[in-house]
Amino acid sequence: MIHPIQKSLNNFANSNIVKKHINKCIDNQDFLTKTLLVTSISKDVFAYALRVRNTLKNDEIPDDKKSFVAKMDAATGITTAVVQFGTGLLIANQKIQKSVCKKLFSQVTDEKKFKQASEGFRAVSTLIGATLIAKRILVPLIASPIAGYFEKKKNQVGNLE
Repeated sequence: MIHPIQKSLNNFANSNIVKKHINKCIDNQDFLTKTLLVTSISKDVFAYALRVRNTLKNDEIPDDKKSFVAKMDAATGITTAVVQFGTGLLIANQKIQKSVCKKLFSQVTDEKKFKQASEGFRAVSTLIGATLIAKRILVPLIASPIAGYFEKKKNQVGNLE
């Protein structure tokens, strides 16, 4: 007997919308690159939403610290999504990719192989670059001041009451 969840997933995976999406990814490398980027960002947004929820429900974190930790997680999640999207679109830019690929694959003389290498590199470099640059470099520099700003605002409002 097939589990109902498995049956639902099978039906979804074999639906026309999924088949059309897969075919569009195969035919259009730009669409594939953006699909990978949005998928990665969606995963991060979901993970940070769970972190905020878990922080607020965690009894081991003192009540006076929960708010700041949750705001830090939310600020990091939002900033990660925005910065990853922007960085990904910048890295995926046709002009930038064309320039990089000309240098990287300059010894590839077969036009078809050059195109395949360039398209593959574009998808992978966008995903890896956006993730590394955004999540490991830019977001930590941006999210802390944002969370601090909101915590300061909260304290100011709390002092007025």
